[in-house]
Amino acid sequence: MMKMMTKIKKAVCILKNGGVAVFPTDTVYGIGSLPEQKAVQKIYKIKKRDFSKKIIALISNRDILIELINETKENIQKISKILDKYWPGELTVIFSANESFTQKFDKNMKTIGVRIPKNKITLEIIKNSGGILLTTSANISGENAVTEIENLSEELLKNVDIVIPNEKSELTGKPSTIVKYENGKLTLLREGNVSFEEIMKNFE
Repeated sequence: MMKMMTKIKKAVCILKNGGVAVFPTDTVYGIGSLPEQKAVQKIYKIKKRDFSKKIIALISNRDILIELINETKENIQKISKILDKYWPGELTVIFSANESFTQKFDKNMKTIGVRIPKNKITLEIIKNSGGILLTTSANISGENAVTEIENLSEELLKNVDIVIPNEKSELTGKPSTIVKYENGKLTLLREGNVSFEEIMKNFE
């Protein structure tokens, strides 16, 4: 455990200095940085990812959500039950973005996907580096997302600043379910292990 704590501390230090880290989430390995333009651009470059494909925010707790989104109190109240049930977990919710936050790393970003992952290691890293990490899956664009450290692309590995291995918990291998929350309504964008039908039952 001590060894992992040292690795987490090192990852936090690297992230705070504008670095890029690879870490396990509850679904697949992710690549992430702090919400700063240079670091985010580095992720896109490493992944060879088109900048029009948006990045999501992993947060360490619900209180942080308010800084990232632009939503009415009433609508936040309305979706609270869903967030209580599925966070931490495999559900990403896309909200209208608080543009003073997204401007820091992407001038054209009007919406933002947010989730709280279930992986203890990742939560520890997020919490200690300020509560927000911008992430996407740790693979070269077009290639498959990975659940095992040995399957990470060599090209990707040589360009990131640190890789945190997984401990204990299994990665599901299935990307999170993504829903869009707009004007108090939910729309399904991608279904993962969390079924949209179940979400809707809890939402109504």
